Amino acid sequence: MERVKKFLTIKRIIGIVVSLFVIVFAFQNWRPVTIDFIFFSIRCPLLVLILILFILGIAIGWLMKRKDVKTAAKARK
Repeated sequence: MERVKKFLTIKRIIGIVVSLFVIVFAFQNWRPVTIDFIFFSIRCPLLVLILILFILGIAIGWLMKRKDVKTAAKARK
């Protein structure tokens, strides 16, 4: 029981709830959309775009947090 309490922190519970909302929202949007870049355009389902951007946001946030932790550790030395 103690391991469950350590695992289910407030941040993780909020992260799980937000992830579930994004997944439900994404699967309700199957329509194809056109994404226009400077020199080309791509047509893909909105579902794919939402999930890619969500995963990209998680990855960038995780990398920035790691950078902050490393910087803080160096500052303490």
